[in-house]
Amino acid sequence: MTDRYKGIQVSDLIENACNLPIISKRVKEVIERINKAPTEYLPLSIYNHKKRAASTDYFIINPLGTFDCLNLEASDIVYHKDKVVDVRNFVLDPLKLENAPHLFRVQEDSYTYIISEQLRQELRTLDPRPTNFFITELEQVPSHTKLTPSTD
Repeated sequence: MTDRYKGIQVSDLIENACNLPIISKRVKEVIERINKAPTEYLPLSIYNHKKRAASTDYFIINPLGTFDCLNLEASDIVYHKDKVVDVRNFVLDPLKLENAPHLFRVQEDSYTYIISEQLRQELRTLDPRPTNFFITELEQVPSHTKLTPSTD
């Protein structure tokens, strides 16, 4: 949305400096239908470079609270005085995920959002497919399982 690139195109997920998930109405409707966990949907408008409303159908999505989902031994977590400073590699514990909501924030890193496979599949049914999403599949290792080093 600049003079250089003509037309008004707003993606389904808006990247922003605050790391808040800003989503289109159609994505919100899918999440709302699938995810029954306590979640705030805060409406907002997107304005273009000319200060005109490009869309009034956007929402900040805020899953309330966090969820304990990581295998702490298998994940790469940086601690300082017993407090989590950074999670470099997320490894999920499938036993902890048994009662997980379809969308949640990670307990050890509340700026990281996880969606279930069911929610991912539902989002893929939208036509056209949602834009600006980058989804990474995370490894799952039960907490009682010891990892063996790779010989690659």
